[in-house]
Amino acid sequence: MSLVAAPLLPVLAAAASGAVIGLWTRRVVARHSAPDGDRPGRPRPVAGAVEVTTAVVLAALVLRALWPGTPAGTASTAAGRAGELLAFGGLAVVAVALSFVDVAVHRLPDRLTLAAYLGTAVPLAASALVDGRLGDLLGAGLGGLALAGFYLVLLLINPAGMGLGDVKFAASLGTALGWLGWDTLVTGAFLGLVAGGVYGAALMVLRRAGRKSEIPFGPFMAVGALAAVLTAL
Repeated sequence: MSLVAAPLLPVLAAAASGAVIGLWTRRVVARHSAPDGDRPGRPRPVAGAVEVTTAVVLAALVLRALWPGTPAGTASTAAGRAGELLAFGGLAVVAVALSFVDVAVHRLPDRLTLAAYLGTAVPLAASALVDGRLGDLLGAGLGGLALAGFYLVLLLINPAGMGLGDVKFAASLGTALGWLGWDTLVTGAFLGLVAGGVYGAALMVLRRAGRKSEIPFGPFMAVGALAAVLTAL
């Protein structure tokens, strides 16, 4: 079925909601991007960037969920499916905020990483109880632990390349990816690492960064996870 034939009204509604939510998200980004100690604040995002990004991400999630033949849609009741989409949508909104903050100040604030985790885990738990998907909920919990543990190892190996914020953010992303299966978890983690690695390599080739330079890894983690979720949802 072509894109034109897909039910576009919910997708447009999701995009409009994302734009409105983005107005609030922009204020969150500005507040957490303010100067803090030895971390100077950077210019705010280009006008409309946060709003457009949030709108596109939410529209993409809804479009994928409504796409004919989506396998996950046949395994859930309407209430369970709503909880699942609420979890992914909530994570996406906070991930957008975290990504812009990370680009600005190379920091993933605890308040936002905690919001990302709770906003993911609570709706998924509700969805699991409604649909009896306790096995998927266990997979989500283990996925969060596994991805956070993996990033903790990376932090211990190379403290200059990772931060505790990345580890905490990984717990949220791993929970969402683990809900969809271990293959999705591995795919999302791999895509995030590849995207971040390519970006870092490009900076070194252009001589804009060295081996020990800090790069904001949060956006790449989010992009990898989103790509995996859209593939598996």
